[in-house]
Amino acid sequence: MHDFNPIFNALVKEGFHQLPDTTPGTGKPYDFKITPYSLNTSLSFKFEHLPHFIEFLKLSESITEEKINVLQNSFVDLGIDPNDFFYVNFFEKGKDQEM
Repeated sequence: MHDFNPIFNALVKEGFHQLPDTTPGTGKPYDFKITPYSLNTSLSFKFEHLPHFIEFLKLSESITEEKINVLQNSFVDLGIDPNDFFYVNFFEKGKDQEM
């Protein structure tokens, strides 16, 4: 199991996230973009491969098999190898973010 505490702590610090089982419905919802590089922000995190990111999503939100399939297909669209490392850049949901 990976230690996702630094990611959770950064999201909570920015007001984007609360663990659903602790305080559901609090905090601003977040969204994310996947890139092959870091955007060098406090909310840009490296994941080792797609299963590593899916593990994080299962702990941080409810994720369905359908969402996992969409995520897997998006790697093809982005030209990113799901077996290689990538970065996830979080931002406030609903805000236009140029990345």
